[in-house]
Amino acid sequence: MKRKMILTILALLLVVAAWMGRMVWVAAGQQPRGLRLERCERSPQWRNGQFVNRHDTPMMTGESGLWQNLYNYFFYKVENLVPEHDVPTAKSSLKDLKPTDEVVVWLGHSSLFVQTGGKRLLFDPVLTTRLPVRLFMKPFRGADVYTPDDIPDIDYLVITHDHWDHLDYETVRELRPRVRNVVCALGIGQHFEYWGYDTSHIYDLDWGDSLSLAGGMTLRCLPARHFSGRLLGRNKTLWASYLIDGPRRIFVSGDGGYDDRFRDIGTRYPGIDLAMMENGQYDPNWRLIHTMPSELPKAVSDLGARRLLTYHNSKYALAKHSWTAPLDSILHNSKGQPWTLLTPRIGERIDLTQQQTFRKWW
Repeated sequence: MKRKMILTILALLLVVAAWMGRMVWVAAGQQPRGLRLERCERSPQWRNGQFVNRHDTPMMTGESGLWQNLYNYFFYKVENLVPEHDVPTAKSSLKDLKPTDEVVVWLGHSSLFVQTGGKRLLFDPVLTTRLPVRLFMKPFRGADVYTPDDIPDIDYLVITHDHWDHLDYETVRELRPRVRNVVCALGIGQHFEYWGYDTSHIYDLDWGDSLSLAGGMTLRCLPARHFSGRLLGRNKTLWASYLIDGPRRIFVSGDGGYDDRFRDIGTRYPGIDLAMMENGQYDPNWRLIHTMPSELPKAVSDLGARRLLTYHNSKYALAKHSWTAPLDSILHNSKGQPWTLLTPRIGERIDLTQQQTFRKWW
């Protein structure tokens, strides 16, 4: 009897393990293949079987090795790493927006909703807490106020790169009936094709490519300095930043360390009205793949942007710094700058047609 019970428990555990394994495998997506792989291999950014940055970009820049960094990640204690209380939010109803409204709403971490020129764009949505993401990304209390159900029909779902905190399978699976087009960095379209999206509405863009949007707007795919990969195989898909060229110019940085691309972009596309920039989940040991707080003000000035919204903070603890440090740093460093810092709460509307000020909420 005891032996039979043990065998039954083991069988159930195997079934659960197989189910979870399949879930992770599907959520990991699929690496480029066929014609999409051929296009990747023709890219100027492809070298020796993978995508590369324009400047030499080692993953680790400090003296600590991989195992030391992993140990620090799991066991090193940081004061104020997570909020003691719920993160303050101001959840706006995206479905009640008028078609003529010109707004940006930060949905938490790197998820951004943009409505401009009568079009709705959604960047890097991660709006669920289900497996497998929950295994390594637990949102702060209160920071997960938006779910896929809150998202209206989207004209362009835009992906900067395929890391788990920027591309969530469960989110895009639920959004599929409401997404008209997918725009992504080169190679990422394979994930969406594998997940059942219509290939005729998937646009893989290389750096320097652009997509004409209705209403005379253009979405430009621009360089970033980062890396990619979800489960197996690193750097088989590209990473990117974007510029919305419409009634006003709106820049979305994606992830990436500081280099001269910000100056180049600002020179080529002057008059950027709003720059939405990575600010958080940084570490000196990987300073070339994530922007450090001390470098962010210079990056914004290089762009020549008029206004700044920072993101990649206030929802997850993916690096060993206080959860308020990114916002404290940019608030301090914004004083005396030629650009204006915007600090909305998650869900608080930015009206692109007006000058706004936001109170310190963290």
